[in-house]
Amino acid sequence: MKNIYLSFLLVGMVASAQAQMTTKPGFGVISQESIKPTNTQHAASKALGVLIWSDNFDSGSNWTIDNDGQAGGAYGWTIDGVVDGWYMTNGISSGSGPGFAELSNGDAQQGTQELGVTYTMTSITLDIPNLPANIFNTDQVTLQYQETGALSNDEQLAQISTDGGFFWQTIRDNRDHYSVTSQGSPGNDYPNPANISINLAPYITGNATSLQIRFSWTTAFPQFPTNPNYWGTYGWYIDDVRIFTNPDNDIEAVDPYWGTSSLYYTQIPATQIAPIDFTSRAYNGGLNTQNNVTLNVDINNGAWTGTSQSTTIPVGVTYSLAVSTQYTPAAIPGNHAFTWEITQDEVDDIPANNIIAGDDFDISEYIYAMDEDVVDGYSGNAGFGWEKGNFYDIRTDQDVYSIDVKVHSSSEVGSTVYGKIYSWDETNTSIFADALTYVQRTESHEITQQDLDQGLISLPLLAPTSLFAATKKYFVVAATDGDGGATVDVQIATSGSSPTGFSYFYAANEDTWYAQQSTPIVRLNFDGSTLGLNEATNANVSALNIFPNPATNEVNVSFIVNDASDVRVEVLDMNGKVIETITEASQVSGLQKNTISTTAYATGIYLITIETQEGLVQRKFVKN
Repeated sequence: MKNIYLSFLLVGMVASAQAQMTTKPGFGVISQESIKPTNTQHAASKALGVLIWSDNFDSGSNWTIDNDGQAGGAYGWTIDGVVDGWYMTNGISSGSGPGFAELSNGDAQQGTQELGVTYTMTSITLDIPNLPANIFNTDQVTLQYQETGALSNDEQLAQISTDGGFFWQTIRDNRDHYSVTSQGSPGNDYPNPANISINLAPYITGNATSLQIRFSWTTAFPQFPTNPNYWGTYGWYIDDVRIFTNPDNDIEAVDPYWGTSSLYYTQIPATQIAPIDFTSRAYNGGLNTQNNVTLNVDINNGAWTGTSQSTTIPVGVTYSLAVSTQYTPAAIPGNHAFTWEITQDEVDDIPANNIIAGDDFDISEYIYAMDEDVVDGYSGNAGFGWEKGNFYDIRTDQDVYSIDVKVHSSSEVGSTVYGKIYSWDETNTSIFADALTYVQRTESHEITQQDLDQGLISLPLLAPTSLFAATKKYFVVAATDGDGGATVDVQIATSGSSPTGFSYFYAANEDTWYAQQSTPIVRLNFDGSTLGLNEATNANVSALNIFPNPATNEVNVSFIVNDASDVRVEVLDMNGKVIETITEASQVSGLQKNTISTTAYATGIYLITIETQEGLVQRKFVKN
């Protein structure tokens, strides 16, 4: 078995997994997953200080190109006004003249990619403090450039060197973009142009006399050197490279986080509420020390406000800020929308990067969700079996009744989807699969056209299942056995992105678990009122338990008859035919236990029926 090895990084659990795509990538079957950023990137568009160096690619005199033995044109970097790529035929809409830098690697639609190549474009050496326009001889500078393109399975790196090219530091990797989908959706292309701005001070302070800039391209998956699907590109265009002195005063919010124990949810049942943290790092990207730097949070227009302790941040330094008081929502259904920003005493020259994008979450009656509730992608496994899902923290013991999933409209009508719940052993610090223990599954559901056209599918569990706060975390998945690749089978809809290590994907054909960055729409549903699950109480039966489920050789049925009654226990097939009568008893009460041999049962789903004088209750179990 191929295993994925984990490390535990944050309070609770953050699983760091092998960075793999969640579908077989390739042009025409492009992965729907994102390769997320591996390093902090300061990429906000800024109004900076003095322009001290620029190049608009009217010629290539400021750059050295290494195309790894390729002739250029459709392979590697070119600097001219001609579009060589196959995907973006109009090039970059930059603010300067017709010249630009372009990266290509054949035509992926025709399968003409070159394999095993790395293409680089490197600037001349720049003595930053002594550039003629740098009248204050400062090394506190910012790199700015325009780009467009799209991300596939490639690695697009902006790098710098301060030692003559011996060592290169990656300052941006474009992993804040999603890969373009198999439909070639233009919504996933980069803006044309995207204005990129990266403060170089953390990298070059005190060592800025030999700065070089490099744009480098290769695959993001070097472990597949002979598979052309990992060596295609939609193209990458660069123009208007500039270096500015930094502003006098600039605090930037970096890596903001809200949630509990490293997880955040968009819908939280009132029974599972926990205090919520708000944190952000604050980076001083200006030329002056910044005073009384404070993180401020406002929820529901002043209904609750919180602030961090104020601090002083020197130039080029990053401090962590955390709101001093956690926010505990009221245990009633409602929306909690918040805004947050970082403030300081000085007048910020670039106030836009102090403001963190607002967000919101709902306190619900029954639904526990991590997704954003708006479909923005999908993920499958090319017709082979898979499991995809999210981790959920359980803070109060509670019974769950169903798993809600959303299948994408590209799924195959007639394919089958079901759900599973696993408990998570957080003491297992190495192999992902070994930390999972099966708890329960749902009924199987055959997908209809109506499912594709409408909303969520609620998949009832085979029996109400108790989740325990002592277990802490459960892993909840949608699953399909696939059709061996005959069709696309089931495609799970995705919405938003998950914190690294909280959504995963199992590829059955590889027997391997992978991290998944886009969030599968897979939710816990604690509402039993619409599923007929209160019938046990009406039938004078309580504490009903059927285990193991699925069963192999036998299944145990235990329940309590609350008041003396005649009782009959039967096993039925899914057509309603009685397979076996287990017991018929008169005027019994209290705990009843039955062990049913399933050795002779065919593989499939069966009903256990418990009938009393007061009513009837049925539960399903699976025979493997």
